[in-house]
Amino acid sequence: MKIKNILLTICASALLATSLNSLAKEIKIGMAIDDLRLERWQKDRDIFVKKAESLGASVFVQSANGNEETQMSQIENMINRGVDVLVIIPYNGKVLSNVVAEAKQEGIKVLAYDRMINNADIDFYISFDNEKVGELQAQSLVDKVPQGNYFLMGGSPVDNNAKMFRAGQMKVLKPFIDSGKIHIVGDQWADGWLPENALKIMENALTANKNNIDAVVASNDATAGGAIQALAAQGLAGKVAISGQDADLAAVKRIMAGTQTMTVYKPIKQLANTAAEIAVELGNGKQPQSNATLNNGMKDVPSRLLTPIPVNKSNIEDTVIKDGFHKQSDL
Repeated sequence: MKIKNILLTICASALLATSLNSLAKEIKIGMAIDDLRLERWQKDRDIFVKKAESLGASVFVQSANGNEETQMSQIENMINRGVDVLVIIPYNGKVLSNVVAEAKQEGIKVLAYDRMINNADIDFYISFDNEKVGELQAQSLVDKVPQGNYFLMGGSPVDNNAKMFRAGQMKVLKPFIDSGKIHIVGDQWADGWLPENALKIMENALTANKNNIDAVVASNDATAGGAIQALAAQGLAGKVAISGQDADLAAVKRIMAGTQTMTVYKPIKQLANTAAEIAVELGNGKQPQSNATLNNGMKDVPSRLLTPIPVNKSNIEDTVIKDGFHKQSDL
């Protein structure tokens, strides 16, 4: 009788465990990405999806290819698919308030990934300290070229991060500008962060200034690449200091070759893995830990901000290679 009761207890426990497992909800995540044509976002996607799936979630990914209407349509599609969490890398963070409101009406949590979504009821934001990124870019250039003619190559004018990078850049540059050591000879923004747009901007800037430009504050590696193409056509590649960001493989190669001064490495593995953990926590009704609060025009958004790292020829081995972001053999 005792043995029978023990067996019944074991069977009941097994049935309860099976029942609880069957009730455990698989978190469905919709990941809306600005533009997978850019190398940077391909890395984010791959790391995020792998981590989220290891945590028991499923991920549906779509790329807007740099089109705001396409992205809004894709987000609505994800809402209709019944996702639990939306992870959005916005093309234009200023136009998503309505679709975010639709998501919230359906009880869907919203995580803004790397770029803030303005005037919207988002649940969480994860990124790097983007003003710090701009400071690192400008500081690297003034260390190399403390006076002369500077051209400001901004990123996408509809990307909130681009404005934050510029704010950080100006924190460093303003004292040099005020003292007359640095002259800003041009300031333009590259739509979509596209290198072909940066190429045209730089060609026009060189013509307008008769090639008399000493440094280019480029806000990412794609725009730096386009600008360097224009500089090379004038025999100026390697003679003009130029910043970047994202530690793209092509940019690291340019740094090694001496045509690009620096890039800012944002450890993507840390960002994407942490974002996946946060997304699953949100899907399970938990409040993720934050280390900052940023106002997006509607509310103070709980945020997790990570630390960016400047990369130049002297520390490539200790940063992007050591982290496995790039392989030595690829360089």
